[in-house]
Amino acid sequence: MDSLGFLAYGFVLLSASTNDIRWLRAALFGSNLLFIAYGYALELMPIFLFNLLLGCINGYQAYRAWRRPIIVLHPTEKGGVPPAFVHSAR
Repeated sequence: MDSLGFLAYGFVLLSASTNDIRWLRAALFGSNLLFIAYGYALELMPIFLFNLLLGCINGYQAYRAWRRPIIVLHPTEKGGVPPAFVHSAR
């Protein structure tokens, strides 16, 4: 069971090492799922309930982050001011 807890903490560390909000939310949601399983297996209600609540929040925020369009700044050719934010083609 300890390995499940260490894996969950690994996902938390992974979330701290990313610069992309989408992957941050996905890693946090993954850690919440692992902590829910960990808390349930060891009958640790505070860990189970806290991560159940956070999992709902992070799952929703991850869903929203992955549905947003990616914003790309196009570089200028001759050193001028870059154009406004442009939605990337998917």
